[in-house]
Amino acid sequence: MPAVSIRNALWPLAALLVASTRTASLEKRQESLANFTWTSIDPSRDLQYHDCYNGYRCARLEVPLDWTNTNNTISSGVAIGIATLPAVVPDTDPSFGGTVLVNPGGPGGSGVEMVLLFGKYLQGILDGDKHYEILGFDPRGVGSSTPSSSCYANILNRVMDVVQQGGMPPVGLGDVGLNLNYQAAAGFGQLCGQQAGQESIFAHMSTASVARDMLEIVERVDAASNRARINSSVPRGANKKPLLQYLGVSYGTILGNTFASMYPERVGRMVLDSVADADDYISGTWRKNLDDTESVIDYFYQVCFDAGDACPLRQGQDQSAADVRRRVDAFIQTLETNPISVAQDGRVRLLTSYAVRSTIRQTVYSPVCGYEPLAIALANSVLKGNHTLILSGGGSLCTRIMPNHVPVDCSWCAEASFGILCGDSASLAAKDGRNVSWARKEVDFHQKQSSTAGEPWSRIPLSCVNWQFKPKYTFSGPFGSSVPVLLLSNRHDPATPLANAFTLSRRHNGSAVVVQESYGHSALLVSTSNCTADIVRKYFSTGQLPANGTSCAADCAVSIPFTACPGLIE
Repeated sequence: MPAVSIRNALWPLAALLVASTRTASLEKRQESLANFTWTSIDPSRDLQYHDCYNGYRCARLEVPLDWTNTNNTISSGVAIGIATLPAVVPDTDPSFGGTVLVNPGGPGGSGVEMVLLFGKYLQGILDGDKHYEILGFDPRGVGSSTPSSSCYANILNRVMDVVQQGGMPPVGLGDVGLNLNYQAAAGFGQLCGQQAGQESIFAHMSTASVARDMLEIVERVDAASNRARINSSVPRGANKKPLLQYLGVSYGTILGNTFASMYPERVGRMVLDSVADADDYISGTWRKNLDDTESVIDYFYQVCFDAGDACPLRQGQDQSAADVRRRVDAFIQTLETNPISVAQDGRVRLLTSYAVRSTIRQTVYSPVCGYEPLAIALANSVLKGNHTLILSGGGSLCTRIMPNHVPVDCSWCAEASFGILCGDSASLAAKDGRNVSWARKEVDFHQKQSSTAGEPWSRIPLSCVNWQFKPKYTFSGPFGSSVPVLLLSNRHDPATPLANAFTLSRRHNGSAVVVQESYGHSALLVSTSNCTADIVRKYFSTGQLPANGTSCAADCAVSIPFTACPGLIE
């Protein structure tokens, strides 16, 4: 969920290219694509699209920096990077269903990357009687949006700090580990305050500001094609204003929930997949994320044990999955006080308990694609002393290829993530002070909640201990509305437990939860289910919701060795 880019967090699948319907000659088109850069697009208050990425359309939409002072003309504002996958029919066609905005989570995930990676896949799920265009945007401070939320003057300084912090003792290892990590986080907050200044983008990166940006995008998309006049099939409210159609994942559910709570009359269709608890998120404690994490990790060891000799982590003497797990847990425990130095990629790296726990935590987000590489990486490290794979993050057997482009530069992704999540909780943080005593309570809570993921997860709230920005435009609840939202969740999710979805369903009247009988983070993106896809498609087309608590089987089997399944590519 937090602090990692979409290409690392979601183990992207394989993407199809979209054929162009433009009339420009192939040579001119190829030349324009080769020369495309985000800086070549001038920001504008109206939506002006440019061809990009071989079949997509890109724009930079200018919005006010401060939504509490929209009359301020001194500052040029913020330019939101937008990438759109056009519908397979023109927007004048009666079957055109409108634009669906998407967000991949994070916070700090790139919506532009999400469309380039998953746009065609999602379009295939949504399209039926109606056909949709998919729009991804980079929230303010993220990716292609400007200004960027960078705390460092250059990449070298950033890398040096990352290396330094990576070698620190675990945050849960007594007072020394806690104090060192606490002071590192405090220094990071001070650095961002010094580098950026109080009038920087950091003071305006709240989720509420992004929700208001989304409303502006909906307005500008509608105005660009005058859909009020040419297509009555696109959802509109009683006041004839265009309505948001949205699909958000993980933190993207916080963003969707915020929008629905702020602007309930402007919601048409909203699907929230892998639901995060908004009140917990705003509090800055992140305590309602890891309730089901260990069940997903236990499942990894069970899949390994059931695979027999096919799982390299299992040994002949093992009598149960618990035996496999004890071997790995003992290895991690040894690393608490005895990290291992590894010469790799022309530098010295430290294999720490934090590194192994983080790899396990992130890999189990996608069991179908990640369990076999994780088993191989752990076996090499635990049994053979070869730590290269585990330090490389485990890996995935499912890949999505971005369509002929250089990925969006986001060397400051972590800073963007912390800028959003720390800013959102800044007003409540002032009440508890976030001192060392508070930090100790958070670390102890998370470690009890999840023995594997608790220690790395606790570093998320600790990252905000000295955050120096309090956004002016905020929303901290109450969360809820009369909007019937479709909520999706895997039965076992390592970052957003199923209970969160049912809690949110009670906040938005008439909402329904669909439980996908699978493991991992995101029902739609890390597995496939025709049952879930059919429900989502029908909801977008007609607004019809299933019975609350409807169960859907997953089409993908989790196994070692990896078994191919519909929608995933080896």
